Amino acid sequence: MSGLDSINLRPGITVLLLWSGDKLSENMQHVCNEISNKVRSGEGGRIQLEHIDRIFMSSHPSSSFDMTISGLVNPFQTRHSTELLGELCRVLKPSGQLYAQELAVPSGNPENGVKSRDKLVSLLKLSGFVDIVEPSEVSLGDDEKQELSQISAASTGAALYRLQAQKPAYEVGSSSQLKLNFKPKPKPKVDESVAKVWNLSSSDLLDDDVNLVNEDDLLDAEDLKKPDPSTLKVDCGGAKKRKACKGCVCGLAEELEAEATGKKSEKASAPTSACGNCSLGDAFRCASCPYLGMPAFKPGEKVSLSNRQLNADA
Repeated sequence: MSGLDSINLRPGITVLLLWSGDKLSENMQHVCNEISNKVRSGEGGRIQLEHIDRIFMSSHPSSSFDMTISGLVNPFQTRHSTELLGELCRVLKPSGQLYAQELAVPSGNPENGVKSRDKLVSLLKLSGFVDIVEPSEVSLGDDEKQELSQISAASTGAALYRLQAQKPAYEVGSSSQLKLNFKPKPKPKVDESVAKVWNLSSSDLLDDDVNLVNEDDLLDAEDLKKPDPSTLKVDCGGAKKRKACKGCVCGLAEELEAEATGKKSEKASAPTSACGNCSLGDAFRCASCPYLGMPAFKPGEKVSLSNRQLNADA
């Protein structure tokens, strides 16, 4: 069983052939000769034979091979991990093809290190491959069936499956410029005569010929008249009965209180100080100062104590 009939071998391509196990099988020479005859018939065609465990030590440059074939030799001993598949994807050229064979179970949980068919497809996707073909069971000859029967995993219904996938048409890490056909919006047309009116450069401000408007000319005689204080008072209660607002500041509350008591509203006499330091606080007051013990206040301000100071200490 060579399995090369379904592989698209073309003249002039480079092929990486991987084998596994402790020793080469009897059909290794036959597989190598068959691949070599097909690819070397074209210019630049060659085949690279390598053990699957030494692929990481070989350090092949990226995009070195057109095709990678794994598991055709000693297929029952070949195991493909995510790291191995990722390395094979790296050494393949863009759109390079991968052909692999591995022992797997149709479904269910893997046993004795044998993966399921769905697990193999998942590993290919995680390794960066695309266009993955549904794994197909490989027909075995009498010798392969006898060898498979000697494997302990054969009791689980394991079979040999063919895997086929392709590397994307671009290299990993490559970039490409996007050509976007976005037409810029046309700028609105501006009337140059209108724009010139609002254009005032710094040189214009330094020019003595510029006539600026005098602010005082904008005021007339009516604007300069002082308002009558009586017109500033607000009648909070309406036309029937005047009533001061809560916290009135226009003087209407004092006026209404004076009218109710029959006395005119008088301003409280401003406190006077003989030494001029009474308003600064106890540190500046005399021993006989009448404001001793009271808080500091501004000159001319009526002295008042807060509710906290009027309450006795508990």
